[in-house]
Amino acid sequence: MKNTNRSNGIFNIDEFYKNYLNGPRIFKNRDALEPSYVPEDLPHRDEEIEQIAGKTACSLRGDAPSNFLCYGRTGTGKTATIRFVSQKLAEYAKEEQPWWIYINCSIVSTPYRILAHIYNTIVGEEKIPPTGLPKDVIFKKLLGLLDYKVENSICFLVLDEIDLLKDSNEVLYDLTRLNESLDSCRTCLIGISNKLNFKENLDPRAMSSLGEEKIVFKVYNANELGDILKSRASVAFYDEVLKEGVISLCAALAAKENGDARKALQLLRKAGEIAERSQNKKVSTSHVNKAQDELEREKEVDYIKGMPLQAQLVLMAVYLISKFGKNRIIVSGDIYEVHAELANKVPGTRTLSRRRISDYINELTLAGIITAKKRSMGYYGRTKVIHLNIDMSLLESILSQVKKIKPLLNYKPILIQKNKVRINQNVFRKL
Repeated sequence: MKNTNRSNGIFNIDEFYKNYLNGPRIFKNRDALEPSYVPEDLPHRDEEIEQIAGKTACSLRGDAPSNFLCYGRTGTGKTATIRFVSQKLAEYAKEEQPWWIYINCSIVSTPYRILAHIYNTIVGEEKIPPTGLPKDVIFKKLLGLLDYKVENSICFLVLDEIDLLKDSNEVLYDLTRLNESLDSCRTCLIGISNKLNFKENLDPRAMSSLGEEKIVFKVYNANELGDILKSRASVAFYDEVLKEGVISLCAALAAKENGDARKALQLLRKAGEIAERSQNKKVSTSHVNKAQDELEREKEVDYIKGMPLQAQLVLMAVYLISKFGKNRIIVSGDIYEVHAELANKVPGTRTLSRRRISDYINELTLAGIITAKKRSMGYYGRTKVIHLNIDMSLLESILSQVKKIKPLLNYKPILIQKNKVRINQNVFRKL
């Protein structure tokens, strides 16, 4: 399709918006494809809904449910199921409405901030600052607020991604002992984790206070993901917008990634957005394939930006050797040598051991950023030969966003410089 938004290679934003507004309508309610959307029906989660409903039903009679944990891989519907049950519970609470406070532990993770977040959520504004007060003062304030504001109701505290808590023993001990000091309000702690072995790292006191009750969410298969997408698509898109094969392809691609329903929904939404931008009346499988490519690219960007600095320096070493030594075979020893050079140029960064460098190479391989294959080098023994799996221009764009290593993007490693040689940490000019 001809791009009518460009003239002489220059993007015309006015034309783009005019064409967009006059173009075909794809979405009826795109929010229905968001992970946070709570549908009227949750396909293939009857068993889990029944278990959570059974554990929380006593709150309808004013009794506090036992604490429990929900386990399952990413995208298995843990948070959506709890939100679904919370809405149903609210419909049947005739006298005291239960309170639900959700805490994302990847964002709010310390004992202080979690107590402050609960307090501020109940009040409805930020009364407790992010830092500055003694924790025991916040704890006492929270106890008073729970009894005054929540009164005779139950307050459910949902810790999403509970395995990311810092000082988890302290946090869980604080939250599970709230009921001991409350007069009228009662709390119930619900943990959500992607790791089945989460409790193994807790001390006996915290483990005991959490209790033994747990619900395990199984992974969706391709057929189940297809049913979920059909249900959401009926709300999200106008009738007959999706071509045949779109939903089944999204489901199949997500099923390959451990049955991740979030991935399936994200893929379907992205495919719809690509069709919308292209002024197409229908969403086709080609849009799904383009969406998959875009999401893979975005995932690589997020992964690299979120890596520790040392891991980024290992990747930077691969990038620099690839950039300045185009025909050079990159081996793990080269990475170690170049990393040492880079570490010396970044203040506060230490040189890593060969074993630690090897660990980072393995992590980058598992992420698909590089390929590292063992190869015999004859007299020199076996080593890992490394190739970049990511586009060089994209990698440069990502690394340029890391403030500490941006100045090194044009650094030419000594092993690439023809007139220099490195011997035992010393650099000499070749004669």
